[in-house]
Amino acid sequence: MKNILVTGVAGFIGSNLYKYLLNKNYKIIGVDDLSIGNLNNIDKKKIKFYRSKIENINELKILDKIDTVIHLAAKAEIVIPKSKENIYFDSNVRGLQSTLQFASKKNVNKFIFASSASVYGDTKNLRVKENFTLNPNHYYSYTKFLGEKMVKEYCAINRINFVIFRFFNVYGEKSNAVVARFIAQYLQNKKITLYGSGKQKRDFIYVSDLNKAIFKSINNKNANNEIFNVGAGKPVSILHLKNLISKKNKIINLPKRSDDIEVSISDISKIKKKLKWKPEVNFGDGIKKMIKVDKKRLSNYKLLSPKQIKRIIIKFNKKI
Repeated sequence: MKNILVTGVAGFIGSNLYKYLLNKNYKIIGVDDLSIGNLNNIDKKKIKFYRSKIENINELKILDKIDTVIHLAAKAEIVIPKSKENIYFDSNVRGLQSTLQFASKKNVNKFIFASSASVYGDTKNLRVKENFTLNPNHYYSYTKFLGEKMVKEYCAINRINFVIFRFFNVYGEKSNAVVARFIAQYLQNKKITLYGSGKQKRDFIYVSDLNKAIFKSINNKNANNEIFNVGAGKPVSILHLKNLISKKNKIINLPKRSDDIEVSISDISKIKKKLKWKPEVNFGDGIKKMIKVDKKRLSNYKLLSPKQIKRIIIKFNKKI
């Protein structure tokens, strides 16, 4: 049985992924500082769990042999004040550096890094391939852009195989992003809040499909030292997303975030060819599944009022 270390294991993607990998007969060692992740997402009887800031990972007494590191840990909010940029740098950059050093000391076979489609910036309605010019346009995307460079250079020097996945908009059970927010507003009979016109297009991928992509890369030599987009390859407007969830709930249009991109669509031909992977969950079916399995949580999901959101966006936009 091979050992996999998952950072950010208590978060949305991490908690879904570790359960999937347990069913594939991997032993999981998890690290999370619980600043975003939830301890209730962890079954300590099934995995070894260490609570720690990721930048302090080398101080942990992890004695297990580690075959693969899957690095998910990151601060991921788009709208952040300048006063918090140092926190993002510590987690997303210094934390990655520490995890790479840990991987080298442990002589791991493979380092899998969760990057983001945000490194592309606004792609002007184009489906982006992995060789598309990168143009990060906010602090979070820049930390991912820098992270990719660090992974490639460090792994080359230390002879570690790496895989970089650029996640598009991942949704599913335990998520907190736009799909979860709209479902929560629908279940709580609230008005649904749109930033700007709602014409922005996104590429949504269900978390179970993401799990399969990562799994397929672990022992596949075709994945070694490659970068892959992980999306559905199908554009969905935010307004269409709202209507899929509910046509009855009224809309509140809030100011557009100043660095919010208009279009983000993946070209997934590379991952289909090299890893024999393709998304299986239809977007409409994914929405229905999420409403069913996550109804209790989202029915009690704490929502900011439209006025609170508007104040945050206006304050943020003034600082850009």
